[in-house]
Amino acid sequence: MLRLPFAFFDSIRRPFVRQARQHPRSIVIIKPCCIGDILMTTPLLETLQQRYPDARMTYVVGSWSKTIAEHQPGLSNVIDCGTVGIPGRYRFSDYLKLARQLRSQHFDLAFVLDRSPMLTLLPWLAGIPRRVGPDSLGRGFSLTDRVPVSSSRSTLQHQAEIYLDLARALHIPIQQPRMHFVPTPEERASIQPVPRPQIAVFPGGGSNPGMQLTSKRWPLEKYRLLVARLIHEFDVQVLLIGGPEDRALTTSLLEGLDGPTDRVLNLAGTTNFGQTAALIEQCALFIGNDSSPMHLAAAVGTPVIAIFGPTSPAEYGPYPLDNPRHIAIWRHPTGEPCFFLGKMQACSNCTCMQSVTVQDVWEAVLRLLPQVPSKASLQ
Repeated sequence: MLRLPFAFFDSIRRPFVRQARQHPRSIVIIKPCCIGDILMTTPLLETLQQRYPDARMTYVVGSWSKTIAEHQPGLSNVIDCGTVGIPGRYRFSDYLKLARQLRSQHFDLAFVLDRSPMLTLLPWLAGIPRRVGPDSLGRGFSLTDRVPVSSSRSTLQHQAEIYLDLARALHIPIQQPRMHFVPTPEERASIQPVPRPQIAVFPGGGSNPGMQLTSKRWPLEKYRLLVARLIHEFDVQVLLIGGPEDRALTTSLLEGLDGPTDRVLNLAGTTNFGQTAALIEQCALFIGNDSSPMHLAAAVGTPVIAIFGPTSPAEYGPYPLDNPRHIAIWRHPTGEPCFFLGKMQACSNCTCMQSVTVQDVWEAVLRLLPQVPSKASLQ
């Protein structure tokens, strides 16, 4: 029933929709949060840029995540929407202000990548004639092009593929989609090269505006054992990375480490996001939880070992999933994620992260680092 009034108004504006369908001159992508999710929209963004090379393209993103959009080549503009789109974090007046700002720019085509009904309504309020987005549980009622999304845990689809389905619905060709993030020359220059291979390790994750899901973290003691084995077996340097909020976690890992720590650097909180990307870019391997740094590693082309628990790699794994340079480890006892459709389900047997062993990760390391000499071979 909610679709009917929007369908009526869209029928009146049909000539404008036809023009937007064939030759969009200005396109807006709306996805406020969060960092990992924004990275997973970059295959769609690249696809749209290939299809509409002359269109002015704008990304609407929240303050927390805007650095991802700012590092995407080809965007004409990035609009910081503050906290709009984060449940319980914004005022209705801010929402209306954003709608007016979008209306003033006269967009032809909008892609709403969030499933919130408030966000799918936003481009309609902005007077955008064609509005494309996922229709999950009927929440895309105000869109002109509603693309179905499965609501079953038995038919999981990667988030990047859900976004690409919007392009497929418009019959836009898709060629070798990938995530991408481009550090600036200054960010790359700020990272000093070292003589030995480096491995980035991220033990944090699960912290986003409006949601804390630290159950996505592999136990710290297992990370500690893994790092000790890495520096014992290989002539490598281990970089503990993260933001300022991860500093206590990485410090605890380092302080409890068995053996010499001269080849383990605690860099959490010392680099901004772009510098972290440049740092990971020069690493031989990234090891970490399901998190934005994991997606960032895939986006800059670094091999990834991703450890999963309540979330499924079928939905959130390093993209593309068929890349042999990426390994996702998941030992969920039921084979169905506890985190689904943006919510954490009640779990009476929280063993999924504990089920991943140090040996599981070590075997993945041996698969992805055959070119790194062992310390024994150097003696």
